[in-house]
Amino acid sequence: MKKYRFVIATVLLFLVILIGGSIVRHQNIHEYKSEEFLMDTLVSISTYGTDTDLLKLATEEAFAEMRRIAELTNRFSESDPLTYKKSDVNRINKMAGIEAVTVDKDVFNMLKLAKKYNELTEGVFDITIGPVMDLWGFGQEEQSLPSSLEIKKVLELVDSKNIILNEDLCTVYLSRKSMSLDLGAVAKGYAVEKAVNILEKQGIKSALIDAGGNIRVLGKKDNDKLWKVGIQDPRDTSSLVGILSLVDESAVTSGDYYRSIEINGKIYNHIISPKTGFPVGDNMSVTVITKDAFTADVLSTALFLMESQQAVALAEELEGIEAFIVNADQEILMTSGLIEKVVVK
Repeated sequence: MKKYRFVIATVLLFLVILIGGSIVRHQNIHEYKSEEFLMDTLVSISTYGTDTDLLKLATEEAFAEMRRIAELTNRFSESDPLTYKKSDVNRINKMAGIEAVTVDKDVFNMLKLAKKYNELTEGVFDITIGPVMDLWGFGQEEQSLPSSLEIKKVLELVDSKNIILNEDLCTVYLSRKSMSLDLGAVAKGYAVEKAVNILEKQGIKSALIDAGGNIRVLGKKDNDKLWKVGIQDPRDTSSLVGILSLVDESAVTSGDYYRSIEINGKIYNHIISPKTGFPVGDNMSVTVITKDAFTADVLSTALFLMESQQAVALAEELEGIEAFIVNADQEILMTSGLIEKVVVK
């Protein structure tokens, strides 16, 4: 009988220690949050753990890496000579049709991957869209409606096949004069993923990065639950059309409401087709869910440029890619793998 009581007491003591330890660990979990304005959007990084000093250090290093990528890819910095010189994209564009430019390995990597997705989408996604964006006035103080003749002329400069990469020398050459790169659909996702790599190297197990429609979560939340991420209603900023459950994933949304310009009383969104030179209108928003923020960023733009049914079909073909689309008729379409991951509002 005494032995039986001893066993019960031992088990109870073990459970008390186990539960007590769990409560202590949970109580010691802290959140460290910081924000910066980068790449034309407010970026927030939230990290979770028991060591607040480590959380702060890791977050600061993650932001430093994002700033570095932003500087390397910024092509709207003419007013600041120092910033202008830091941009590899500016140097590449300036030397278009003249000579190859040695670039940072991360810039080379971005361009190499962008060319891959250009081929995958049969030219629907193209980072040489720069001349067309400039013609419309995106990123500039003044905008005007370009003529069909003007658009036709600059479209001759849009072709990723004319990006010549030399991996051994890490050089980039735009083979036609007046070509220019625009990494607006590439750089933010790449920077977010680099920031996550920094957090992981510092031992951070739980974090969330929000870069204006570009969400990347690391691990699970501090209470060991999946992250809940809302998909905004493209016509009502106070409402959601869906809620995603994520773990170690990225969800990136491209929408016609993020950036736009008004010309002669009409609103034009910033996602321009490299095929026609005009903003597309088949979709209101496209959210892509996958493991890394770069791929999600690229594909959210690429799929937005497609007709909605075509976009869903392509996403279904790609391994590890899910898509949630609100088309121009406000219909919701999604890939089959999202059925268990999203709650439609």
